[in-house]
Amino acid sequence: MRKPQSVEVWQVIPLILAAALLTIGLAMFLSGTEDLVDVVQPVIVVFGGALAGLLLTFSTTHIAQALQLALVRGVRGGTAPEQMIRAMMKVCDVSRRDGLMGVADIRSNSDQVEEVCFLIGQASDEATLRFALERRLASERLYHQMTSDVFAFTAIYAVLIGTLGSLLLYVSQTEGGVLGPTVLPFVCGVSLAILMCILIGRLRAAHMRELIIAEIAYRGGAMILEDNNVQRLRSRLGVLVPPGLRR
Repeated sequence: MRKPQSVEVWQVIPLILAAALLTIGLAMFLSGTEDLVDVVQPVIVVFGGALAGLLLTFSTTHIAQALQLALVRGVRGGTAPEQMIRAMMKVCDVSRRDGLMGVADIRSNSDQVEEVCFLIGQASDEATLRFALERRLASERLYHQMTSDVFAFTAIYAVLIGTLGSLLLYVSQTEGGVLGPTVLPFVCGVSLAILMCILIGRLRAAHMRELIIAEIAYRGGAMILEDNNVQRLRSRLGVLVPPGLRR
């Protein structure tokens, strides 16, 4: 279990380049274009327009956080529920060996584990743990919604900018011109929107895992206060994991 990782600019650049290259490849495939040069300019227009729209809509901090989450969860996949179950089993083992005060001294790379250990060390009641869980879930839902909005608006702006670019090319072309190049900006916009939809889907799947992980952590804390048997804890926490996420 790890705390959210800080992402430097140099770590995000490969993600942006990969999105640009995938957009170019998908646009060439969908439009049947064989010349790479014909696609590069529309991609630059679509990317530039979408970026300008994002900067006018969201703060740079908001966009940076969205890119960080895209890298940690959308690309790397985030955290698996089994990792949290193993972490809570270790906490349970410490509680059996060293008592509740021993649990309070646990240090972890997961802020959820540390908070649960602190609450266990304070011998908190179930209502306190439930309140902490609800607060964590609300925070996670808000964080996910803010991040999804960035990439949803990216998809919308990409399609709109691409459509506008195609219309301008169509209006400005001479009579009897070839229609093919005029649709390239639109195809590039749709291609980028498709990639954003894939990313949003991956982020949503990771978000569902994070909600389950929070349930495991805080409900596991309540179970440890009630019964610190490691095997019983594992079986009870395993029920919280949907079949599709079990390994």
